[in-house]
Amino acid sequence: MKSIFKNTWQLAGHINQLANSGDTLVTRILKEPIIITRQEDSSIKSFYNVCQHRAGPLLYENQCIKKIQCKYHGWIYNRNGILKNARGFTGDKSFNKEPYNLKSIKTNIWKGLIFINFNENTESVNNYLRDIKNRISPINFEHLKFSKRTSYYINCNWKVYIDNYLEGLHIPIVHPRLNKTINYKSYQTELFKNCSLQHAPLLVDENPYSKLVSEDSRVYYYTIFPNILLNIGPGRLQTNVIEPVNKNSCVVHFDYFFENINNKEEDYEFSELIQQEDIKICEDVQKGLKSNGYDIGQLSSTHETGVSHFQNILKSYLK
Repeated sequence: MKSIFKNTWQLAGHINQLANSGDTLVTRILKEPIIITRQEDSSIKSFYNVCQHRAGPLLYENQCIKKIQCKYHGWIYNRNGILKNARGFTGDKSFNKEPYNLKSIKTNIWKGLIFINFNENTESVNNYLRDIKNRISPINFEHLKFSKRTSYYINCNWKVYIDNYLEGLHIPIVHPRLNKTINYKSYQTELFKNCSLQHAPLLVDENPYSKLVSEDSRVYYYTIFPNILLNIGPGRLQTNVIEPVNKNSCVVHFDYFFENINNKEEDYEFSELIQQEDIKICEDVQKGLKSNGYDIGQLSSTHETGVSHFQNILKSYLK
């Protein structure tokens, strides 16, 4: 957690979830309570959802706010995190408010997606993800509308889930419906500094996006180190964030974004089918990894380059 997750960009949401000044997104990332809010100048800032008085909670749910008031002792902060009123300290001339402003978190916007980083000294998210921007141009996500989040508790290590996503070799075996949706023979993997891309042509008549698909339509599956997945299809984006719980389990958050919010039910059903197939195989692999019947496997230099690439980045952080 300290070596990798607290030093890399984490996906927190989308700008359309904060449409108006004062809108807030209350979330928890890597077990840290967080508030993300749109400021009066339309910028977006993030803070720990922790009062600087005695660590009380500030907000419990998403809402539009003019001020932030602690739910414990009532300290009041401006939307920009500045302490405005320290209840209980009125008239105390020795009390200095300035050291008790909310603790902020580094926040960057990339293609409409909100990213945070717990390490203030890291490179910008635009620089970190420049390879994706160049590769998928002119695709942008800013105009997409957030639809819903679905979360799954999975009994496998977070790296098992990532490894499974990083190769298409298992698709014909584990995902028969997906195998009929894409042209598996044209499946390709591309490697970049901080991410990898898998992509394939969509078959026109056998997919949940059929009304939007043309002969040159493709699906793009991006893995951003360490734990962010972008599933890009015609008129839609699905993001996956994999959060480790312990060495044997993780939680995967699916967020859905669409150009047309009405064309979604078939997408949901298709995604749920694929996810349940992935959960089953990942949990079985976790059991296999713990078995005395397994030691060290072998990666295909043709079909599993994404897995090898991810493992090499992982090792570089753990040094």
